[in-house]
Amino acid sequence: MGGVNTLMALFAAFLFIAGYFREDPLPVSKKVLALLGASVLILNLLRWLYLRSGPNALLEGPLLSQTKHGVVQVSREAIEAGLRSAGEALPEVSRLRVRILTPTKRKILIRAHYTTPEGIDIFDLSARLRRTLLEGFERMVQLEREGKLEIELVFDGFYGKVKAPKAAPESKEKKAESQETESQPFTGPRYPIDLGEDA
Repeated sequence: MGGVNTLMALFAAFLFIAGYFREDPLPVSKKVLALLGASVLILNLLRWLYLRSGPNALLEGPLLSQTKHGVVQVSREAIEAGLRSAGEALPEVSRLRVRILTPTKRKILIRAHYTTPEGIDIFDLSARLRRTLLEGFERMVQLEREGKLEIELVFDGFYGKVKAPKAAPESKEKKAESQETESQPFTGPRYPIDLGEDA
């Protein structure tokens, strides 16, 4: 319907502009016709720009994932939450905000805003974050062959401290050995002392 309205408005604008250059007298002055025609053209240009780049074109419903057994709809909120968790799992990422946008039917844009502690190489981190987001997206959504995925990273600044890596849990045997050595007091050297082959 919007396309028909646009064509009709453009046709009317053409008539108005063509009437301006006619030699026959018209009931409306040529200046009024020219003003109306220019107004219709400008309004349609603004309408086209709004439909192309407005919020409704960028945010629309769930994404379609192609699977062996059929199409699965995956909500944008689920994808954004999953990608945010995956990105913030990197120790150098302080905060991460993720938006899923679809500028066209075949194109999906992941826009991620992130902050990191001072002293971090943002170029190296951006490469690893991009790879993490790509892998996380592919685990949730399988695009069509014609589909195109783009990742846009926005560095919002430095914030916070580097997360300390989690220590690996000790095995039960190591815990028992450490408890034995801590509980036994030092009573001096134990004999016989093995001096090895050099003795």
